Amino acid sequence: MFWNKESIVEKIGKIPETLADISEDIFGGISVENDCLHRVSLSGKQDPEAPYVCRGLYRDINIEQALMYPYIDSAFSNEYAVHPTRYSFMLPYEIAGEGLKKGCRVIPPEELKERYPLAYSRITEFRELFHHANSPLESPGYYGLHGRKMLEYVGTPRLVVTDSFRLQACYDASGKHIFEEGCGIVLKDPSRYHYVLAALNSSVARTLPAICKLENPNCGLTTPAALKRFPIAFPDDELIESLISTISRYLIYIHGQVYAASPSENTRNLQAFYARIVNLLVLDTYLTNDLDPRFLEILTDNITPLPEKLEYENGSELMSTLRTSKQNILETPDFGKCRFTAEFTNILATLKNNGVW
Repeated sequence: MFWNKESIVEKIGKIPETLADISEDIFGGISVENDCLHRVSLSGKQDPEAPYVCRGLYRDINIEQALMYPYIDSAFSNEYAVHPTRYSFMLPYEIAGEGLKKGCRVIPPEELKERYPLAYSRITEFRELFHHANSPLESPGYYGLHGRKMLEYVGTPRLVVTDSFRLQACYDASGKHIFEEGCGIVLKDPSRYHYVLAALNSSVARTLPAICKLENPNCGLTTPAALKRFPIAFPDDELIESLISTISRYLIYIHGQVYAASPSENTRNLQAFYARIVNLLVLDTYLTNDLDPRFLEILTDNITPLPEKLEYENGSELMSTLRTSKQNILETPDFGKCRFTAEFTNILATLKNNGVW
C-alpha cells in the first residue's frame, strides 16, 4: 500500500477504541485568572517554611501549605515529566475521600478562620483592599474554579495533556498539580499509563487535529471532547507493550533530569534516541505491525524495567545505565542490519515530509 498523509489519517481515524473507552474520566483544568486564588512563589530562600511572595504585591505573605498546590504552566514543554513552575496556588477547598474520586467543597468562612487563620486573614485582607467585601466566601464562584471537577481527582495519578505548538503529555504520578489550559486523564487501568503516555507524545498524536477537523472543524485540540476521540491501539504482543511502557518510563526520568539542570549534549542525544525508538514502536502498533523481529529482540535484550517509581527521583544514578543500554543496542552487530519494510519506510518518509516526524 502507498501511504500519504490522508491515508495515514484515515487509517488511524478508523481505529474503533478511543481514549474515552479506557478512561475513568477526561476533564479540563481550572481557571487561574481570579486573583483570589493567590498565585505565589517561594521566597528567594527556597525554604518550604519561608513566606510566599504573592503575584502583583511583591511582598512576603504567610499561607498554610496545606492549601497550596503546585502549578503546571502549559506555556512550558511538558513531555513525559511534570515540569511545574515556581508558582503555587491557594485553593481554600476541603478535599477528602477514598478511591479515584474525592469529595471537594469550599471551606466555610468560620471553619477557614479556625483551621487556616493565615489563609483566612489573607483572603479577608484582599477582599477589603479590592472592595469585594460583599462577595460570599463560601461560594465556589468567588474563587473562579470553573473546573471544580479536577479537584475531585486531587491525589489521583493522571496524565496531563497540554498544547504548546503541538499535543504533549506528562504523567502526574502524585496527582497534586493543578493546571489551566489542558486536560487531565484518569485511566481505568493504572498499569497502562506509561503506554498511553508514549502514544500521546508520539507522531500518531500529531494526526489528531486532522482527525478532529474531519468531524468537527471548530473542535479545540486540548479539550475533553477532542481527547475522548483520540484513537487507542494496543500491541497484539504484550512484550511490545512492555517495551513501550518501559521506554516511556526512561523518558520520564530523562526529561526530569533535563528540567532539573542544564542538560548536556549527551543527555539531549539520549533523550532523542529513546524518543525515536518508542515512536517507531508506537507507529508500528498503529499502522503496520511488522517490525523486523531481530530489531525487537535486540531491544528486549537491552531495555530492562526500572525499579518501582525510580523515574520520579532526582539524581543521576540511572543516567549511566541508560547510556550503557543505548550503547549496547547500537553496538549489537545485527542492529545495523535491521531493516524496515518498504511500507513502513514509506510511512516514515510521509510523516517526515509533512513535518510530523
